[in-house]
Amino acid sequence: MSPIKKPDQPQPQPQPEAALPPAEHGLAVGAAVGATARKSTTQRRRPSFGSYMDRDLQRAFKAACVLSGVEMQDALDQAVRDWLTKQAAS
Repeated sequence: MSPIKKPDQPQPQPQPEAALPPAEHGLAVGAAVGATARKSTTQRRRPSFGSYMDRDLQRAFKAACVLSGVEMQDALDQAVRDWLTKQAAS
């Protein structure tokens, strides 16, 4: 009778580097997030707008909005308004 072979143990995979370093200052988590989040500057209903952008740019934009306490729709609204103003001035 031949010996029973044990299945090979899977080799541990290297962990990918974190996208953002952990915050070392007052980061709200859980229920505290809703309590500290700013309300949208405009309460009017906005039409949906979809677009595509580079993944790294989208992640950086989202992170900057979160860290600044600004909703992405408000930051994008302001960026488009600034761009339109700049285009009108050219």
